[in-house]
Amino acid sequence: MCLVSRISLFILLTLSLFYSVQTLDKKYPGQAVESFLYLPSGTFLKGAALGYDEMLSDLLWIKVIGYFGGHIRTDRNYTWLAHLLDVVTTLDPLYQYPYEFGGVVLAAEVGEVDKSIALLKKGMKNVSRNDPRYWYFPFFLAYDYMYHKDDYLTAAHYLEQAVKFPQSPAYLPRLVARLYANADSPEVAVTFLQEMIKATEKQDLRERLKERLDQVIHRANMKVLKQGVESFYLKFQKYPASIEELLAAGIIPGMPVDPRGGTYYISKESRTIENTIPEEDLEVHIKKKEQPRADDLPLPMRIPEEN
Repeated sequence: MCLVSRISLFILLTLSLFYSVQTLDKKYPGQAVESFLYLPSGTFLKGAALGYDEMLSDLLWIKVIGYFGGHIRTDRNYTWLAHLLDVVTTLDPLYQYPYEFGGVVLAAEVGEVDKSIALLKKGMKNVSRNDPRYWYFPFFLAYDYMYHKDDYLTAAHYLEQAVKFPQSPAYLPRLVARLYANADSPEVAVTFLQEMIKATEKQDLRERLKERLDQVIHRANMKVLKQGVESFYLKFQKYPASIEELLAAGIIPGMPVDPRGGTYYISKESRTIENTIPEEDLEVHIKKKEQPRADDLPLPMRIPEEN
């Protein structure tokens, strides 16, 4: 096939693909066009693009960004996102950022952890290890396995891979040690989320990750306060009237701060640790059984300093 014919066929393919979206926008105003769109697999399009794979990938990548931005501000329905990302990374398998973006979004925002893991592993296979951001692949995989899968050994394995790259932060070896020593420590999740926020360029996604970070810190604070009240009861055979009593008795070393803007307090009626921002699933009910020793009490959650 001559060059002119190849170019003409590619242009026809591209125009037909995006014309269908424009037509549906007019035909179904106010509805999610993506619900009606059938996009062939990346393998099919790679053959049909006739050598213009990267150009078509760039066009679809623009579509991905618009798709995500439109839905994160409205219905948060991302039916087509994983498929779009797979097509983009199949057409241009060497482009690093779609893997990184998709790996974070699919797990943290969409809740499709297995697809996040698959995309990140695809990136590790295809992207050059000399890419300065390559270390983010095993780093984000470690987060997926730790936070979403509770598979701490696999998480530590991927984090050890990230450590091998000179561009990775100096604190990562300490994070590996924490994973092996205390896998369920909230401080590990905090460190992961801080790095994800720093790595993310999209403001909407940064805000969502910040919400997740605040929630992790809040849950850790609730756990500390619950254990503090139990330790207070064990020591004095009575319940504290306020969190300030825990502080005065030396049960907790400092007053936990809710990064969401709420205030912690002890309810006089129910003797539970509560917050001015109510969340029923996070209420911690005080029990007299299985009282911890005061020496076992963890410290209130603090955000580790970034290196």
